[in-house]
Amino acid sequence: MTTTPAQPTPQPPPQTLADIQPGVRRALNHCADITKSRAKNFYYGLRLTPEPRRSAVYAIYATMRACDDLADEHTDEELDARRQRINTFRQRIHDLFANPEDNPDDDPVFRAFRHVVRHYPVEQAHIDAMLDGQIADLTTNTYETFDDLYAYCYNVASVVGLTCIAIWGHDGDVQVKQLAEYRGIAFQLTNILRDLAEDATRGRIYLPAEDFKRFGCDPIDLQHGLTSPEFERMMTWQIERARNYYQMSAPLEAHLTPDTRSTSWAMMRIYRGILERIAAKPERVLTTRVRLGGLEKISIAARAHLWQALH
Repeated sequence: MTTTPAQPTPQPPPQTLADIQPGVRRALNHCADITKSRAKNFYYGLRLTPEPRRSAVYAIYATMRACDDLADEHTDEELDARRQRINTFRQRIHDLFANPEDNPDDDPVFRAFRHVVRHYPVEQAHIDAMLDGQIADLTTNTYETFDDLYAYCYNVASVVGLTCIAIWGHDGDVQVKQLAEYRGIAFQLTNILRDLAEDATRGRIYLPAEDFKRFGCDPIDLQHGLTSPEFERMMTWQIERARNYYQMSAPLEAHLTPDTRSTSWAMMRIYRGILERIAAKPERVLTTRVRLGGLEKISIAARAHLWQALH
């Protein structure tokens, strides 16, 4: 377990983009470009965040994407070399948290992230957990129990939500972090179901082994796209479990700063929409990547403004 030192107290956040140094603004714009091109689902919700917090969450996404790429790219490298790349990234993050003052010599993503750490109560422990999740993707292809999978989902998804609410702002209720954690679990369980076939071809079976045993399914069938009544019953179970986490996290928006509630709601509706599309025909995940179209996501984002006005 990583020991996290005390962090410097954040400086007051900027009130407008004009309050941010031009060089930092350029770095933030670079992160916005990364988010727009690569966050196919998150972007439609994140863009509803008012500036300058919008640029801050784009910087969070770009930083986490940079780390994620360390695990997914360079697959021809030996495991130890790939692990070292992540640990080098981790040390850079630790150094940044220890001294978040602006450094014009940083690459744009790190310079933007340095700005975020300088002005918002982002926790180093959450970034460390995300890095632990990337290490897990290098070393773990299966999970025996749901408790094991939950820990992985926390590291790769819940910490994203916990970092976002630090930027969006919230009422400080004791429940809010737990709600953000559950929302991340719901999102990652949805991702796992959506990517079931693709992950299986890469030798990764994220659904717990105990569930395959419970329903009499063979994980090998996923690699061959084979469905069965047992598989469909297992999928129904998995879908219901994900729904439960959406339900448990439902009060989250009420605790967020009012002008960011539409952001969180839109992201939830997009991911919940993917889950319900899977539920309509679960066997499709064996042959295609279930998704919402661009117009559907634009429609959800538009409805989010109305939803926020009513809440």
